[in-house]
Amino acid sequence: MPDDCLTGFSRDWGAEVQRSRSRWLPKRNAMRILLAEDDEALAAFVRKGLEAEHHAVDVSRDGEQALGLALGFDYDLAILDLGLPRLDGVAILQGIRDRKAQLPILILTARSRVEDRVRCLDAGADDYVVKPFSFAELSARVRALLRRGRLPAESVLRVEDLRLDRIFTAKSPGRAGQSNSRPKSSHFSNT
Repeated sequence: MPDDCLTGFSRDWGAEVQRSRSRWLPKRNAMRILLAEDDEALAAFVRKGLEAEHHAVDVSRDGEQALGLALGFDYDLAILDLGLPRLDGVAILQGIRDRKAQLPILILTARSRVEDRVRCLDAGADDYVVKPFSFAELSARVRALLRRGRLPAESVLRVEDLRLDRIFTAKSPGRAGQSNSRPKSSHFSNT
């Protein structure tokens, strides 16, 4: 029997369980990323790099499929090429923004014109990287977007009459209709 299998209650059974489990359990910080890229070699390169950083990566090679995946599944980040067959990246970006406004989106494209960057950022892209690119830079931008993506979608979180306001303004209610007057800051209220 291979030494990485569970072998009952040997004196090192805890270590054996850990060795066996580490092969199939996802990492705690693993994020699910959609990569929409029609260049197979580039998609494989980016996927391999992101998976080495313990992310789960789904690759789509056409725009219609990418939009369907983005809307049908919960991703932590979408990376979109603009020049995809069947539906271009800007249309995918707009389709995602219409239904999933909080999903971070990074554009990865060969289009380097300022007009293209402005158009995508105005349409809702969170970042824009021009090919050719350094994987180290792409990875850093992915990490930055994933950090931002972990913030709650709502600025005010409520449980019954308790409120946590991340963007507190001077006339925000505290508990059920009470008024609080404080400067802008994160604010916790249960008075």
